[in-house]
Amino acid sequence: MASGLLLTGEVIRQKWKAFADRAGVPTDKRISLSEGWLSRYKVRNGLKQTKRHGEAASASSQTVDKERLRMQGLIKNGGYKLRDIFNADESGLFYAMPPDRGLADKQHAGLKGKKVRLTYLFTVNADGSKKLPPLIIGKAYKPRAFKNKTGEQLGFIYRNNAKAWMTATIYQEWLLDWDEKLRREGRKILLLQDNFSRHVVPDTLTNIHVENFEPNLTAHVQPNDQGIIRCFKAHYQAKFIHRSIDLYEAGITPTHVYDIDQLEGMRLADEAWNEVDTTTIRNCWRKAGILPPDTDPIPIQPTLLISSLIHTTQPQPKPPNDLVRQAEDMVESALNTLEKTGLLQRTNRMDINELLNPAVEVHQVFEETDEDIYEAVMDAKKVREESAKSGEVDVESDAPVEPAPTRNEALQAALLLRKYTQDLDDPFARKLETMLGSFGRKTRTAAMQNTKDTELTNYFPSKE
Repeated sequence: MASGLLLTGEVIRQKWKAFADRAGVPTDKRISLSEGWLSRYKVRNGLKQTKRHGEAASASSQTVDKERLRMQGLIKNGGYKLRDIFNADESGLFYAMPPDRGLADKQHAGLKGKKVRLTYLFTVNADGSKKLPPLIIGKAYKPRAFKNKTGEQLGFIYRNNAKAWMTATIYQEWLLDWDEKLRREGRKILLLQDNFSRHVVPDTLTNIHVENFEPNLTAHVQPNDQGIIRCFKAHYQAKFIHRSIDLYEAGITPTHVYDIDQLEGMRLADEAWNEVDTTTIRNCWRKAGILPPDTDPIPIQPTLLISSLIHTTQPQPKPPNDLVRQAEDMVESALNTLEKTGLLQRTNRMDINELLNPAVEVHQVFEETDEDIYEAVMDAKKVREESAKSGEVDVESDAPVEPAPTRNEALQAALLLRKYTQDLDDPFARKLETMLGSFGRKTRTAAMQNTKDTELTNYFPSKE
């Protein structure tokens, strides 16, 4: 909804008529748009007057302080423990976008999917002891990379719509599922969220109390906005860039080093989310200033990032209050390495803010015209029809799905990597060597078992 627009019944009716005109619905086939219909529509969609999500209006220090005190009072009066105070917020991830302005700004043969978006909903509690698995929203129900499996079968909480946007329905379903789990645990929590119009709260929640931040203040008081999401994106970009470098050094042509399908992107993002540690989360809650002083979490020592054991060019661990900056430094280091390979020209190099907050994300969040909404509905209809026919839908501009390696190919690769690690003198190489040996033994055992099962089946053929 446009900033400052008062949502009235007449506005809703006029919009319905406009979409009906666009869709070519005959006049005699249109519904009456009665008061009863309008009331049910508002209840069903949780419509109410609200400001735009992420609105960047200026806020005075007095207003910010007032909101912080309000939140502190709410938490204290509710008697909530830190482990039971959560913040949820979503952000877009353009998982295949190259860190190269020249490639990101235009369609380039072989560089597919660079502006394909996934929406991630991140939820964390105040003491950093609980990070919920992210809710992921993509375009297709079963992208081709899923190989006819659902997101749940692949280990993700995954939903879809034609624009990969958060919707009121998706958000309500997610809340109700979480509420049911909390009810089984006998646990009640406080969920803090921004006032995004699609954050519609069901009336039937029993174990989740939801409180909205005041408009225009989330940049100051929302913990996820204090560095948690930015840290996730930095880890993702560092991993994505290192992956591109590895592909280039393995002989992949420059036009294909950034190719990545949706499932690969989701798995890489899962690794990045795991890198956001308890220290970072606690520090961001503290920075938000919304916790009562007597419940402010105590700082803990940062853990050594797993990725720092692999890429020696990354900086050494920094103090707890600088872990977000450390993650950003990892991206800068990866970009420096990318430049040295010749894959990236300095004049085309994106800066850290372009990578973590691309302009295309801002446009997709704020510019929802009638045409966008209509196209989203039509695209959703097309997706449903194609899914019903084939069971899978490819994501537009997504990278082609590579065939899975055979068992023998995987064993040969493991053997080659194990030989390489034998000449390395560091603890991580020894651990990797042990893991590769275990992988080889288990894979060969599974192969032998499959052979025995096949022989038994052939010896005792089934009766027709």
